[in-house]
Amino acid sequence: MRSWIKVGKLVLAGAVALLAVSCGASTQSRQAGAQQFSDADSIEDSGKRLSGKFVLSAVEDAYRPKNAPAPLQAVFNFDENGNFKRQDKSRVEEGAYLIGTRSEFVMYIEKINGELLGAARVDRYAIVDQRDDSITLESSPSRKLVLRKR
Repeated sequence: MRSWIKVGKLVLAGAVALLAVSCGASTQSRQAGAQQFSDADSIEDSGKRLSGKFVLSAVEDAYRPKNAPAPLQAVFNFDENGNFKRQDKSRVEEGAYLIGTRSEFVMYIEKINGELLGAARVDRYAIVDQRDDSITLESSPSRKLVLRKR
């Protein structure tokens, strides 16, 4: 009988130890994830600006079937004050943009179809290529947008 009590205590101690270790690891990973997210939020403005009209000329999407219809054509208007307007057939988005020091392009969408949002929606892209007549943005490893100057 004593051996069963010892085995029971050992199993209980092991379960408590396992629970304590797993909770500690979970807390640490959440804190690391929160730190990574806050690092992504801090974007240093490079002071660079775009100017003029750009047309969405291509969307490269690794998950889109080859025979899928082309995405809606969108026109982007950028000014040197850091404002933009993105317009397609049914939607107009307005707000501010910045180009970060680490080749980041961030758009803060403040209005949709003229209506002010409660909080700005943030669209983030990595700048893959930038030329005088075009800019290529990557929203994920599988999706790239090519904007050509009009």
